[in-house]
Amino acid sequence: MTPSREPASQAGQRIVDYDSGFDYCAFWGNRDYEQWVEARTLRRLLPRLGRARWFADFGGGYGRNGMHYPAVAEHVILVDYSVTQLTWAAERLATGINSGRVHLIRADLGQLPLIDSAVDAAMVVRVLHHMTDVERCLREMARTVSGRWLIDVPIKHHVLARLRGARSGSLQKLRGAEPVVTGSSDYPFYTFQLAAIRNCLGRAGFGSRVAASVNNFRRWDQSLPRGLVSGLRPLVYSMELATQRLGRSWWGPSQFLIATRAQPQTPELRQAPETTPPQLLELARRTCCPKCRSDLNWSEVEARCLACGRHYPRRDGFWDFALGEGTSPSEAATTPSDG
Repeated sequence: MTPSREPASQAGQRIVDYDSGFDYCAFWGNRDYEQWVEARTLRRLLPRLGRARWFADFGGGYGRNGMHYPAVAEHVILVDYSVTQLTWAAERLATGINSGRVHLIRADLGQLPLIDSAVDAAMVVRVLHHMTDVERCLREMARTVSGRWLIDVPIKHHVLARLRGARSGSLQKLRGAEPVVTGSSDYPFYTFQLAAIRNCLGRAGFGSRVAASVNNFRRWDQSLPRGLVSGLRPLVYSMELATQRLGRSWWGPSQFLIATRAQPQTPELRQAPETTPPQLLELARRTCCPKCRSDLNWSEVEARCLACGRHYPRRDGFWDFALGEGTSPSEAATTPSDG
C-alpha cells in the first residue's frame, strides 16, 4: 500500500503502489534524519511486542525495515501490493527467503490471504496515510494478529498542523473525526484523528496506547545548509528522543501505537495437504484464499484454492494473492504458465 502514479481498485478499496516509475529507494536517499529516527524507534518498540514465532510486516514495501526481523521473529510474512517493491524485497531479503524464514506476499491489506490470528505480532509503518478505507484495512489486519502490533498513525492534529491551522483559520477540521486529505485528488494522502484510529482498533478487539511521537522535527535537515545540519545534528537528535516521550498524542506527525488484543487468540491452523513442499508447510497452515477463505493446495509454483479454484502464482520471489491477478478455473485454461 504505497503510492503510485496509477492507482488500482480492489473490493472497493483504492489501492496505490510504486509500480509506475516512482523509485522509493531513491526517496530515502537524502532522508538521514527520518531513517535514523524510525530505525531507533523500531529497535526500542518492537521488543515490547514480545518475541514472535510468526510476524507480519504489513505494507513492508522493498523490505526497508528487514534489518529488524531477526530480533523480533522466527518467521516473517511481508505483505505489499507493489510488484516492483516485492521484486526488490526478494533481492534484499534473499537470505531469509532461501532459509524459509521470510515469505513475501502480494495482497490487498483489506483482503488478506491469512487465517484469523495467523501471526503473533505485526507492524504497520508508513502505510495508513495511503488508505482510502482505513477502518476496513485496520479491521482486516487486526483479524490476522493474535497478540500485539505496532501501528504508525499519521495524525492531522500535530503541533505544526495546529500552528498552520491557527494561521489559516482552519483549526476546526483538525478537531473532528474525519481524516484530512492532502495532495491531489488523484493521489491523496490521509491524516487522521488519533482517537478515531484508536476507536477503530477498539471495535476490532484491541486496546491501544501511544508509545512514541516520531519524526518530531521532520525535514529540518532538508531546509538548512549541509554544514549547519552537520553541526546541529547531535542537538536535534537529542531533542527528538526527548519529544518522543513528551510529545505523545500531540507533537509529531507520526504517532506510534502498540495495540494489544483484549482476549489473545490461538489460530486454528489449516490442515495442509501432504503434497505441500516442506519449506511452505507452516505458511500453508496459516493462509487461505483471500476470495472465499477456503484452504489452499500449495506447490513450488502456485497456491490453488480447493473451493473456488483460483490460482495464485509465485512470481519473482513472492506469492501473488492480488485478486485481480489470481485466475479462476475458467481463466486457467487460457492463462499461460511460467513453465
